[in-house]
Amino acid sequence: MVSLVGGGSTSLRPGEISLAHGGVLFLDELGEFAPTVLDGLRQPLEEGVIRLARARASAALPARFLLIAATNPCPCGGGPPGSCDCDEGARLRYLRRLSGPLLDRFDLRVGVERPAVDDLLAAGGGEPTAVVAQRVAAARSRSLERIGMTTANIPAARLDELAPIDDAARVMLRNHLERDVLTGRGYHRVRRVARTLADLWGAGELVGEEHVVMAMQLRVRLGVLSRERVA
Repeated sequence: MVSLVGGGSTSLRPGEISLAHGGVLFLDELGEFAPTVLDGLRQPLEEGVIRLARARASAALPARFLLIAATNPCPCGGGPPGSCDCDEGARLRYLRRLSGPLLDRFDLRVGVERPAVDDLLAAGGGEPTAVVAQRVAAARSRSLERIGMTTANIPAARLDELAPIDDAARVMLRNHLERDVLTGRGYHRVRRVARTLADLWGAGELVGEEHVVMAMQLRVRLGVLSRERVA
């Protein structure tokens, strides 16, 4: 845990989350980490700092980073559809390592399927990274020109002011909140993702229902992803 969040028995030293400040932290095989280690990510993901306290010293270290993680849906790795060797109990125990409050702090949760053999062997590939980078840069520029900051940095209290939504989008989000599909934290994150999608698509000032629909589709519950993988 010390290597990730920082600390030490004699002197305080930064962990990986502080070393990743201002950049990207990628955690592979997230489901293999101990739950206590994973829950140590919750505070820095919310506040952008990690507070360490030991007998001789205490410190608040910067820890504002973009977290990207990958995990298998079960201990055996899933494999092709229908080939999972794990029973339902094993899959549930594996997924329970990832607490709800931690998962709620991820803006995007998407399933990645194993590619078909023909796709894997085909020449070429998907859209070039340089093309995607240009589209992302254009979306960031729109946000900076419109509100003077990137969408990710909009405070929750100013979302209605800086990322207004139309009536249809508001009704949809209200329904998700009333049916407990979204938490309060998830609501704010979906609002920001929807605004980002609107900028990527070159939309106007108002975030529309179509942007909220896509933001919700990019926020699938982990249990649903697991069931789809092993079905």
